[in-house]
Amino acid sequence: MNERGGRLAWTAVFSALASEPRLQIVELLAHRTVQCQEILSQLQLSQPAISYHLKKLEQAGVLHKERQGTRNCYRLQKGVAELVRLITEEDVETWNIQ
Repeated sequence: MNERGGRLAWTAVFSALASEPRLQIVELLAHRTVQCQEILSQLQLSQPAISYHLKKLEQAGVLHKERQGTRNCYRLQKGVAELVRLITEEDVETWNIQ
C-alpha cells in the first residue's frame, strides 16, 4: 500500500473510533472475541444502534465479524488491537486534554 493509501486507511479507522459507543465496543473487544449479544448487554443501546456501530467499525477495517454457529462474533483487527492496547496503557493525564 502506498503512503496515501495508508493514510486514507488510518483516516477511516480514526473516524470510526471518533464515537463514544464505538469506543465502548472497541474496549470490549480489546482482549478477546465477543459475541454480539454480549455487546448488546454491556452497552445501553438498542439492537439497531449496536448493529449500526458494528457495521461502521467493520467497514473501517477496525473489526472482523465471524460466525460461530448461529451467533455473530467480533474481534479487533490485529493492527487496531495493538493500537488500542498502546493507547489504553497510557495514563490519561499524559494526553493533556482540556
